[in-house]
Amino acid sequence: MPSTSLADRLSGVERLCLPVWVFDLERGRMAWGNRAALEIWRSPSLEEFLSRDYSDMSPATRTRNEGVLRAVSQDRSAYVEHGFTFYPRGEPLHLRCVMSAVELDDGRLALLIEGHVRTEPQDPRVLRSHEALRHVSAMVVLLDPAGAVLVMNPAALRAFGESSAFADWFEDPGAAARILRVAETNGVLDEELAARTSQGTRWHAVEARRTSDPATGKHAVVVHQVDVTERREREALIEAQQHEILELSAPLLDVAEGVLAVPIVAALTEARCAELEGRLLAGVVERGAQVVIFDVTGATAAGSSGLSQLLRLVSAVRLLGARAVVTGVRAAIATELVQTGAELASVPMMRSLKDALAAARARARQRPARR
Repeated sequence: MPSTSLADRLSGVERLCLPVWVFDLERGRMAWGNRAALEIWRSPSLEEFLSRDYSDMSPATRTRNEGVLRAVSQDRSAYVEHGFTFYPRGEPLHLRCVMSAVELDDGRLALLIEGHVRTEPQDPRVLRSHEALRHVSAMVVLLDPAGAVLVMNPAALRAFGESSAFADWFEDPGAAARILRVAETNGVLDEELAARTSQGTRWHAVEARRTSDPATGKHAVVVHQVDVTERREREALIEAQQHEILELSAPLLDVAEGVLAVPIVAALTEARCAELEGRLLAGVVERGAQVVIFDVTGATAAGSSGLSQLLRLVSAVRLLGARAVVTGVRAAIATELVQTGAELASVPMMRSLKDALAAARARARQRPARR
């Protein structure tokens, strides 16, 4: 800890016309201020000035201040310049601030800030656009064509930090190159990418397009990112639930030795038949099924496409050397089967699963025993 108090160490700047104050970021309070600082902050006394509570600062403001404090803490001789808009007593005050690190009486580091009043005219539209960019949740970054970060808003800073290289932001090793390519092609990149962030891997909707660097006039790339992780997780959950529902609507049941029953419930849609195909054909091979009974008692008609898929399944089962039987055909499905024009003479049809199972058992008894 310092041998002298903060007030003693800064006594030489007490009478300066330049506003100087110390901000304790950890506690969100002023730690010291000279007379000029009290004047621009519209404070009647040092006691009142030090009592103000700024701990409820926005995430964007906190991120920016923490970044500045890290920078000046790493090199105690360094300083950082930033343009700030403060709101003493609710009135906007535009300052160019020169910030460095100073040690508080308890040994912690705080920001020593010199405030230079900006006398040049300020375009309200520019001020408002800068303020909006600071507080939006979208991550916005300006890159040069080589991938160097020219500027990033607080949301991007929170996500990726100050020291990470742009090339390492995404799981896809080719993503950075595709983004930077828009500087040459003047195209627009619009992808969803897995991003490596301070919160772990997150999915970002990334849009990149070419623009000009207002400081140099050279080409630059502006990258806009929105976190869509929650949406993708919801979609994955819905897809998993749908898959589970499809499985439950057409389970594979071992009803006798060598006999596999497939009761199909609900609509005979293409999606349901396509999902069933992968499970069924693999199941026939794995279980050595000799008979597969398609029970459509609980199925509802779903047009010619679904029925055509079902008949394809029957043919595929036959190609695997198993006998396919269809049971429980009701009037509506029978009508649609006829309308498809499919050749049904070779497809065994039975009234119920019970009848098909009895026939399969009788057929098994008649089959010669294997030696």
